Amino acid sequence: MDDSALFEATFALLRLLGRNFRREREPLNITPTQYHALALMREAGTTTLMAMAGLLKVAGPTATRAIDALEQKGLVVKDRDPQDRRIVWLRLSEEGENLLMRERQQHIAYLQQLGSKLTPGEQQELIRLLQKLVAGDNS
Repeated sequence: MDDSALFEATFALLRLLGRNFRREREPLNITPTQYHALALMREAGTTTLMAMAGLLKVAGPTATRAIDALEQKGLVVKDRDPQDRRIVWLRLSEEGENLLMRERQQHIAYLQQLGSKLTPGEQQELIRLLQKLVAGDNS
C-alpha cells in the first residue's frame, strides 16, 4: 500500500470538510471551542462547568470564557447548584438545541452532495470502511 497516497487522500478530505465546517460556522459567530462545547453538551446532557472543562480538555478559565460567551448568545443556560453554590450546572437552551439541529442538517446535506459522486454501492462501501476505521481507534 502506498502510505503517502492514503495520507494525501485523507488529508485532502479533512481539509475539504474543515473548510465547509468553517464556512457553515462563520455566520454563527462562535469559536471552534464554543461549538465543540455545544456539541459535547448535547451528548452529555446537563453537566458541570468543571466537567465541561475536562471534556474540552482545556483549563477551567478557558471553559468559563467559552461558556459565558455561549450564555450571552442565549445558547447555554447556567444554573447554580442549590446545595453547593460553587457548582455551576450547564445545559443547552432551546436556541442552542435548534442551532445544533440546523448545523447537523447542513452537514448531512453537504455530505450527501459529496456522496452523490459515488454509486450507491461505493457509498455503502465507504460507510463500512469508515465505521471499521472508527471502531479500530483506541485513542
